Amino acid sequence: MTETDNAIHQLQQQQALTIQALAALLQGRAVGADSMEAFLYAIDPGLQGTLALDPPVAESQLEELPKG
Repeated sequence: MTETDNAIHQLQQQQALTIQALAALLQGRAVGADSMEAFLYAIDPGLQGTLALDPPVAESQLEELPKG
């Protein structure tokens, strides 16, 4: 494989992981296994320990919070 082929292959892998990360987020999986966080770490292992993602809160849980 040429350097260009390697770069294209790497970009394709990153794109696939990015799409999986977005799908996980839309499905409410922000943290944990098979989550947006996990896919971001797969794209860039240097992010490990730098993200502070909170799991999504259900609308019903928001209604329980005190207002003020």
